[in-house]
Amino acid sequence: MANDNGVASISLDGLEDSRRALLELLEGMRRTLYLYTPLVRSDLYGDPEVIDTIRSRVADQPKLRLHLVLPLAREWRNDCPRLARLGERLTSTLLLRTPNREEMPHRPELGQAFAIVDEQAWLRFSDPRRLIGSYESQPSERMKELLELFHTLWSRSQTDPDLRWLGI
Repeated sequence: MANDNGVASISLDGLEDSRRALLELLEGMRRTLYLYTPLVRSDLYGDPEVIDTIRSRVADQPKLRLHLVLPLAREWRNDCPRLARLGERLTSTLLLRTPNREEMPHRPELGQAFAIVDEQAWLRFSDPRRLIGSYESQPSERMKELLELFHTLWSRSQTDPDLRWLGI
């Protein structure tokens, strides 16, 4: 389906749609992934196929960079041990940070989750708990706004103290 601007848009409604969209993003990645989520759903971000796809993409293209801004690790590491282990192994590729709550901008988008690949394709979860959102296979002004927000978050984020303890 395409909107008025010719951008292909697919609605995401639940885990299976979201998993397929995330896998498509990862498989199409050539340089970078920017991911922000206020909550880490283990059934999506700890999914064995998602983790294996990240691992194989990095093995095929060692210059890939995955920038993830996630909640504090103590909130998700027990539910997503494969993601934590992958972060331990891919320290120069998989860059994990946590938002600095005092320096976060006050934006409604921060209650949502989004991932942008190579500044070309992106997905957004307007409801990250229920994994409801959309996947866009082409860049748009909205994607550019979210990418700018991500860079602001990234510049104000920090290494998670719990991840430092794990050696990440």
